[in-house]
Amino acid sequence: MNSITIVLPLAALIASVISGIIGMGGGILLLAVMLSFLDHGEAIPLHAVVQLCSNTTRSIAFWKSADLRAVRRFIMGMLPGAVVGTLALYWIGRIEAGEPYLKMLVGLYVLIAPFVPKGKSQESPTPETSLRGFFSIGFLAGAMALTIGAIGPLIAPIFSRHGYVKERLIATKAVCQTLTHFIKLPAFLILGTFDGIATGTLSLLMVAAVIPGTLLGKHLLKYVSPSLFVWMFKIALVVAGMKVLIVDGIMKLKIN
Repeated sequence: MNSITIVLPLAALIASVISGIIGMGGGILLLAVMLSFLDHGEAIPLHAVVQLCSNTTRSIAFWKSADLRAVRRFIMGMLPGAVVGTLALYWIGRIEAGEPYLKMLVGLYVLIAPFVPKGKSQESPTPETSLRGFFSIGFLAGAMALTIGAIGPLIAPIFSRHGYVKERLIATKAVCQTLTHFIKLPAFLILGTFDGIATGTLSLLMVAAVIPGTLLGKHLLKYVSPSLFVWMFKIALVVAGMKVLIVDGIMKLKIN
């Protein structure tokens, strides 16, 4: 337990710095590390708690840059999606059997979506076309949050395709993720899959680590140019997509 209380808070710190600089990558990196020390049932709920704090801190730090119109569209899709995702937990056996296939699809989506050529309406978006897709991705995020765990890669491509850069991307995405992680907690508590007492100390240490990590990431962000940010973001998407596709998808098929 001693090694876990050192390694996982340190991983949470590094992950929050990464997310504070490029807006994504930290959550899925943290989940990968956590799954090396904890089983799936322990890691997913604890990851939700830590990411809720991390994204809340990031939302507060970048709040002035958030696109609240996009957030509202996201929420409109996320709420019915969360109902679908919660109902699906009654068939958890089927979800577990099909989870590698689901993650393979998500991985492919993350790899392909940011590089698909934009349509004319996206090159010079109007207020309405600039919000297109946020309802749908909100629905998917709400439905899949309980099974995928780290939803950052799932929702990230829409921000890339709509020209969100630096503070605007980080702020809007953080608010959307905060809301999604928040709705996961009641389901975990009702199903009894999260033991807050057993993981209390570890939770506190990891939560404490993400706050300075986010602030450090925000400080470092000002030294990153917009063009460099776009490339860093796309590289993070490729890495995350490959991880979800191969490690969480294809390799799990071989094991099963």
